[in-house]
Amino acid sequence: MEAESMTKAATADNMVSRRALLMGLAAASTAAAVVVAPDAHGAVVAQAHGISGDQAENPELISAYDKFCDACAELKEAQDTLEWLADEWRHQWPLAPEELLLGANAQDGRYTMPAERDIIGRYLVRDTSDLTKRLAPKFRRENWKTCFVIRTANEERQRLERLRRSTPTGRTEKALVRNRALRIKAIEECELRIQLAEQYEAETARLRKISSSDAARQRVKDAGARLRKTADEVSQCEARTVAGLGMKADALTVTASELLKITRSDDSPLGQLARFVTSVVEVAGRASV
Repeated sequence: MEAESMTKAATADNMVSRRALLMGLAAASTAAAVVVAPDAHGAVVAQAHGISGDQAENPELISAYDKFCDACAELKEAQDTLEWLADEWRHQWPLAPEELLLGANAQDGRYTMPAERDIIGRYLVRDTSDLTKRLAPKFRRENWKTCFVIRTANEERQRLERLRRSTPTGRTEKALVRNRALRIKAIEECELRIQLAEQYEAETARLRKISSSDAARQRVKDAGARLRKTADEVSQCEARTVAGLGMKADALTVTASELLKITRSDDSPLGQLARFVTSVVEVAGRASV
């Protein structure tokens, strides 16, 4: 009897540990990280049969939940590898030349044009103190770090074609001469930007290739797709115990963490749903202790 009690207590600890880690993931959102308890496989089965009372949990739900937890672990491992890669190559990754920089605060997602990014595709927020060619001192003081939209070689080639096709005009001979000079200067600057952009794009492409960063990013994308698929499978299964409801809530909390966080305080039906899911997770967690 004592051995059985100890087994149940250990099983409960495993269940709580797994759920606590999954909830830690949800708080950080699946876009940023996924956390799942290692070596907890099979704990749910024991929990469903040994702690939840007379009613046994649906085996299909248990199997689907185990797959979901495996997918969480797979995504977490893929994301950790990607983060390691970013740290490993950070000092070799070039900054875009100042001539290619356009709008600031691109990290807010306010532009449709491409933003400067690091080797794994994150917004690259850079120091502005040495950007003296195009930024006013006041701007640099108020925005000491920011992410910029950048010009691409392809866009600059198109701009160059338009400049070359343009015909300067002027109401007076003096104005015409000035506008011709401005056109020549604009063409020269555009040609320089094309050269700089081609060099920058070639170097960043080379580093992405030798670092296999594109493959690492694809692995994260594929793992995320698997996580969403397994979470949907959990949601399709019938729950027969409080622990089973907790499994379903775990999956929903992880995949819909951002939505739940945003709507939790709303008085809309979505807010009610978010609060219900949170309550199920809390109750299932207490029932596992």
